[in-house]
Amino acid sequence: MSNISELIDAIFQVLIFTLIPFIVYLIKHKRAKGFLNYIGLKKSTRKANILAIVACLLFAAPPLILTLISGDFKEIMLNPSSITGKFNQMEFGINSIFILLVMAIFKTAFAEEILFRGFIAKRLISKIGFQKGNILQALLFGIIHMGLFAMTTQNPFFLSMIFIIPAVGAYVSVILNEKLANGSIIPGWISHGLANILSYGIVGFLI
Repeated sequence: MSNISELIDAIFQVLIFTLIPFIVYLIKHKRAKGFLNYIGLKKSTRKANILAIVACLLFAAPPLILTLISGDFKEIMLNPSSITGKFNQMEFGINSIFILLVMAIFKTAFAEEILFRGFIAKRLISKIGFQKGNILQALLFGIIHMGLFAMTTQNPFFLSMIFIIPAVGAYVSVILNEKLANGSIIPGWISHGLANILSYGIVGFLI
């Protein structure tokens, strides 16, 4: 992994994940104005941001604890095909830290928050109500994460955890966004990004 290639990949992924809701917005509203508000890219509240920082610890702690106490879990997390496994094979330094931050904050957290919380969750909530919409987007988020790891492992305990943890994180993020941040996706991005940094950094470089 190189700095330039990872930065380009991150920009490309953010653009792709933003393009989907942008096309839907253009078709529906026939204009680009108001799109950022549509996906929740707007000012958040201090309370929501602080709670997001606290929430990130809850999301990052379970996989870290499981990696420490379960040999099978650790083996999967350090698999060279996984993100944490790739960092585990890198030498710790400025280059690896830069790549970690780009991947944790932008390539995964920012891109996914735009698509899942900024677009899918908001549209589901508007159609079927807050509770049902939030649960459905959380289940979808968990299923996608589980499906990605299912390509490298069939361990039922790992797959169940890799479904539950992202799903719970997605559910809580929507509560922070919609109930405490006036619809801003910033709290979800903060929580998601910080949880990624902790997971990638600790599993990749310290375990």
